Amino acid sequence: IVLAHDQEDSHPYWYARVIGIFHANIRYTRQGQRPTIKCVDFLWVRWFARHITAPTGWAAKRLPRVGFYDGNDESAFGFLDPDLVVRGVQLIPAFRHLCTTALLGPSIARQAADNDKDWDWYCVNMFIDRDMFMRFRGGAVGHKST
Repeated sequence: IVLAHDQEDSHPYWYARVIGIFHANIRYTRQGQRPTIKCVDFLWVRWFARHITAPTGWAAKRLPRVGFYDGNDESAFGFLDPDLVVRGVQLIPAFRHLCTTALLGPSIARQAADNDKDWDWYCVNMFIDRDMFMRFRGGAVGHKST
């Protein structure tokens, strides 16, 4: 999860699946100075979209639900600075909604065990441990309130 930067949505996090972890040696050039080589780390991710019409949260007594963007959507994939990652999160497949092949054709963006299928929806397990619980509950030192 990463902190959301969307002011219109009250949900505090964005979710992504890490496809690859990379680093590259970049030649950094400033005008009037000698070029320097800098190592840049980055993640290749497949973004999840929140199911905004499904009632979730404490009042609804439902876990937040996320699903992958359509593979043709420009928001489906991206690169991310590893320093922006807050922590990993457990996603539970929403078994009732079954799997689909409609979101993305055969791709290296999936693990081989996925058989080129995606679950339609996943539930974000906000009860996996105390840290995650307090991130969603709010009120703990150092955690953004939700």
